[in-house]
Formats: sequence, structure tokens, C-alpha cells
Amino acid sequence: MWPSPFNEAAGARLAPERRILFSDCTLRDGEQQAGIAFDRTAKVAIARALDDLGIYEIEAGTVASSEEDRDAIAEMCRLGLRSKISVLCRGMTADIDQAASLGAWGVRLSFPVSPLERKYKLKGIKDDEYLGKTLELCEHARRKEVQVIFSPYDTTRAELPFLRRLAAELERAGTVDRLRIVDTTGCALPQAIGYLIGQVREVAPRLPLEIHCHDDFGLACANTLAGIASGADYASTTINGLGERCGNAPTEEVAVALEVLYGVRTGLDLAKLTGISRLVAQLSGVSTQANKAVVGAGAFQHESGMTVAGVLQDPFTAEPYRPEVVGQQRRILLGKKSGLASISYKVKEMGLPVPADRFPEMLARVKQAALAKHRALTDDEFRAVADAMLGS
Repeated sequence: MWPSPFNEAAGARLAPERRILFSDCTLRDGEQQAGIAFDRTAKVAIARALDDLGIYEIEAGTVASSEEDRDAIAEMCRLGLRSKISVLCRGMTADIDQAASLGAWGVRLSFPVSPLERKYKLKGIKDDEYLGKTLELCEHARRKEVQVIFSPYDTTRAELPFLRRLAAELERAGTVDRLRIVDTTGCALPQAIGYLIGQVREVAPRLPLEIHCHDDFGLACANTLAGIASGADYASTTINGLGERCGNAPTEEVAVALEVLYGVRTGLDLAKLTGISRLVAQLSGVSTQANKAVVGAGAFQHESGMTVAGVLQDPFTAEPYRPEVVGQQRRILLGKKSGLASISYKVKEMGLPVPADRFPEMLARVKQAALAKHRALTDDEFRAVADAMLGS
């Protein structure tokens, strides 16, 4: 690993003893992405893979969704996984009761907090009534002997005085195990996330915090890291960044950033990230873009001649960490932008009987073929170029 030395110089550091836990919500918010439908078999397969990865908590679904989802949740609870199983509940005691009956370890009470959400989803409920209902729901959940994570969604558009009051009352009541800060529409900047976490911490210093960010402006990973840097100890993420609209903070990106850039252990087996990414892509039907960070097919592919010349001498000239760390492999592609170093490498790698004095000619043929195909060549196509050249 070789991150920038300016990270620490700029004060971007976390105490090495901090423990950051992942609450993966691929099976809940991930499935809420338009067009995705996991059946029971798929959900259980993903849950097993998340457990194998080392995820602390799996947000397994919503009790109000369907009978199949409830059956899947119950099955996950019976599997004896190391990962805790939590369930999203609406602000209704019936949802809490049902989650507890399924065997869930915890309930996530989803209750909108911003004036806009409260106006249209809670009939304009006033502050005192909201607070009373919240405390009532949390007390009911506590009596059911489940962990209670309160999720006042659209937190980043809440009124700050009321949010501070809410956090303080939750800590005072002692019926909540964690408070989730939610950037529901992905509209906050990293600085705003840090400010908001600080404001909550000021009035509720002992209340564990979780950060859950959406990616509408491409800031979900940065915002999640900002939340952690400001005091949140739980990251709510999804594999491949699945989620409503533009998705959520990707589990793989947040985890690798924490480990490589901050030097903080996550407890995850990073080498399994690429495997679970491909599993989720297959079961969700949502392909992962080639240049996706960490798990994309092109994350460790190199074509440019100057880049390849450096990588072949020292991979850190173009890579911040070794591909094996996340279960990937480095690949050298041959195409329009290749140089002689790439030809030399691929000839040796593939054991082709091409003498060095013919490498310039071979490079010219490769560039010509790549331009004709509008892409890099496969190994079989490169072999065909070599055969044609040697035959001529």
C-alpha cells in the first residue's frame, strides 16, 4: 500500500484503536433500487457471503414488504451467522412485534424527521408529538428485547434545534442503542455531515452513531468517511453501492478507504470483496461498471505505454495498493495506447516466439487492429496478430 503522505499532513487521521463496524443494507436499501428483486434464495446467498466477508450487521429487509421477505429474514435468523440480523420497521408497534417474532437481533425504526417528510408522510406531526411517539416506539422495542436503532431519515434536511433535542432525549431515555444519521437525498456536503455529527455528539456524547448516505451527487463514500472522521462508529453501506436512485455508499469503497487511507482495521476480509461484488451483480442483474473503484473489472487494468512501463518496474507507480488485497488481479491490455514494454511483457507472458527486433512492427499491427475494433485486443486476437506477422 502506498497512499499519499499529505493525507496525514492534512490532519486526515483516525485513532488506530477505533473500531468501525459495517451495517450492510444491500438486502434492504440495495433491493429498493428500481428494478431489483431478490428472492428468498438470493437473499440467503448474499447474507451468507456478507457473513463470510465479516460484516458486523446485516439489514436484512423490511417486515412490511412481503411474506417471501419475512420468510427470508426468518431463515437468516436461524442460520447461526456471526453477523447480526436487523430489520427495518415503520413507526408502528406491529412492525416491531413482527420483527421480534421472526427472531431479528435488532429493529431499525424508520421515522422521517425533516419538515418536508413529516408534512407529507406523518400528516404534519408537530415536534412534541413526534418526540413522544419516538420515545414510545423505542420503549416498546426495548420491551421486546431487541437492539434498537433509531433512523430519523432525511436527517440532513432536519431542523437543527429539534434534531439536537431529539438526540438528547434519546440518550436520556436510554432505550436506543444507536442513532442513524441519514442523508436520504444525498444532498449534504462532507463538511455538512461532519458539522451535523458534531452537533449531535455535543448533546448526546454517549449515544452510538451510524452514518447512511446516498449518492445523488457522487458523495456517498466521501460523506460516509466524513461522518466516521467526525465520530460515527457504524457505516451503513451496500455492496456495489446499490440503492434507491443513484445508490448508497459502496461497502467495498468505504472499507478499503478506511484500511488503506486511514490505516483503520474494519474486521472485513478485503480479499473477498471482488467475489461478493460479482455475486451481488449476478443476483441483482445490475452490472458493475468497468472502472468502478475497488471491484471493477478495469480497476487494475493498464494499457497506456508510459503507465505500463512504470507498473512493470514498480506497481505503486500507478496503483495505491496491490490488487490481491481486494481479490483482484493486475492485467496488461494491448491496444491503441500500448508501448514496446507492453509488447515485450505480453510476448513473454504468452510464450510467443517473437524476436525482440520485430516488437516495433508488432506494436504497429496491434495499434492498427485496436483502432479497427475500437477496443483493446484479447489474448487470442494478439496471438492471431503474432501468427499473421510471423507467417508473413
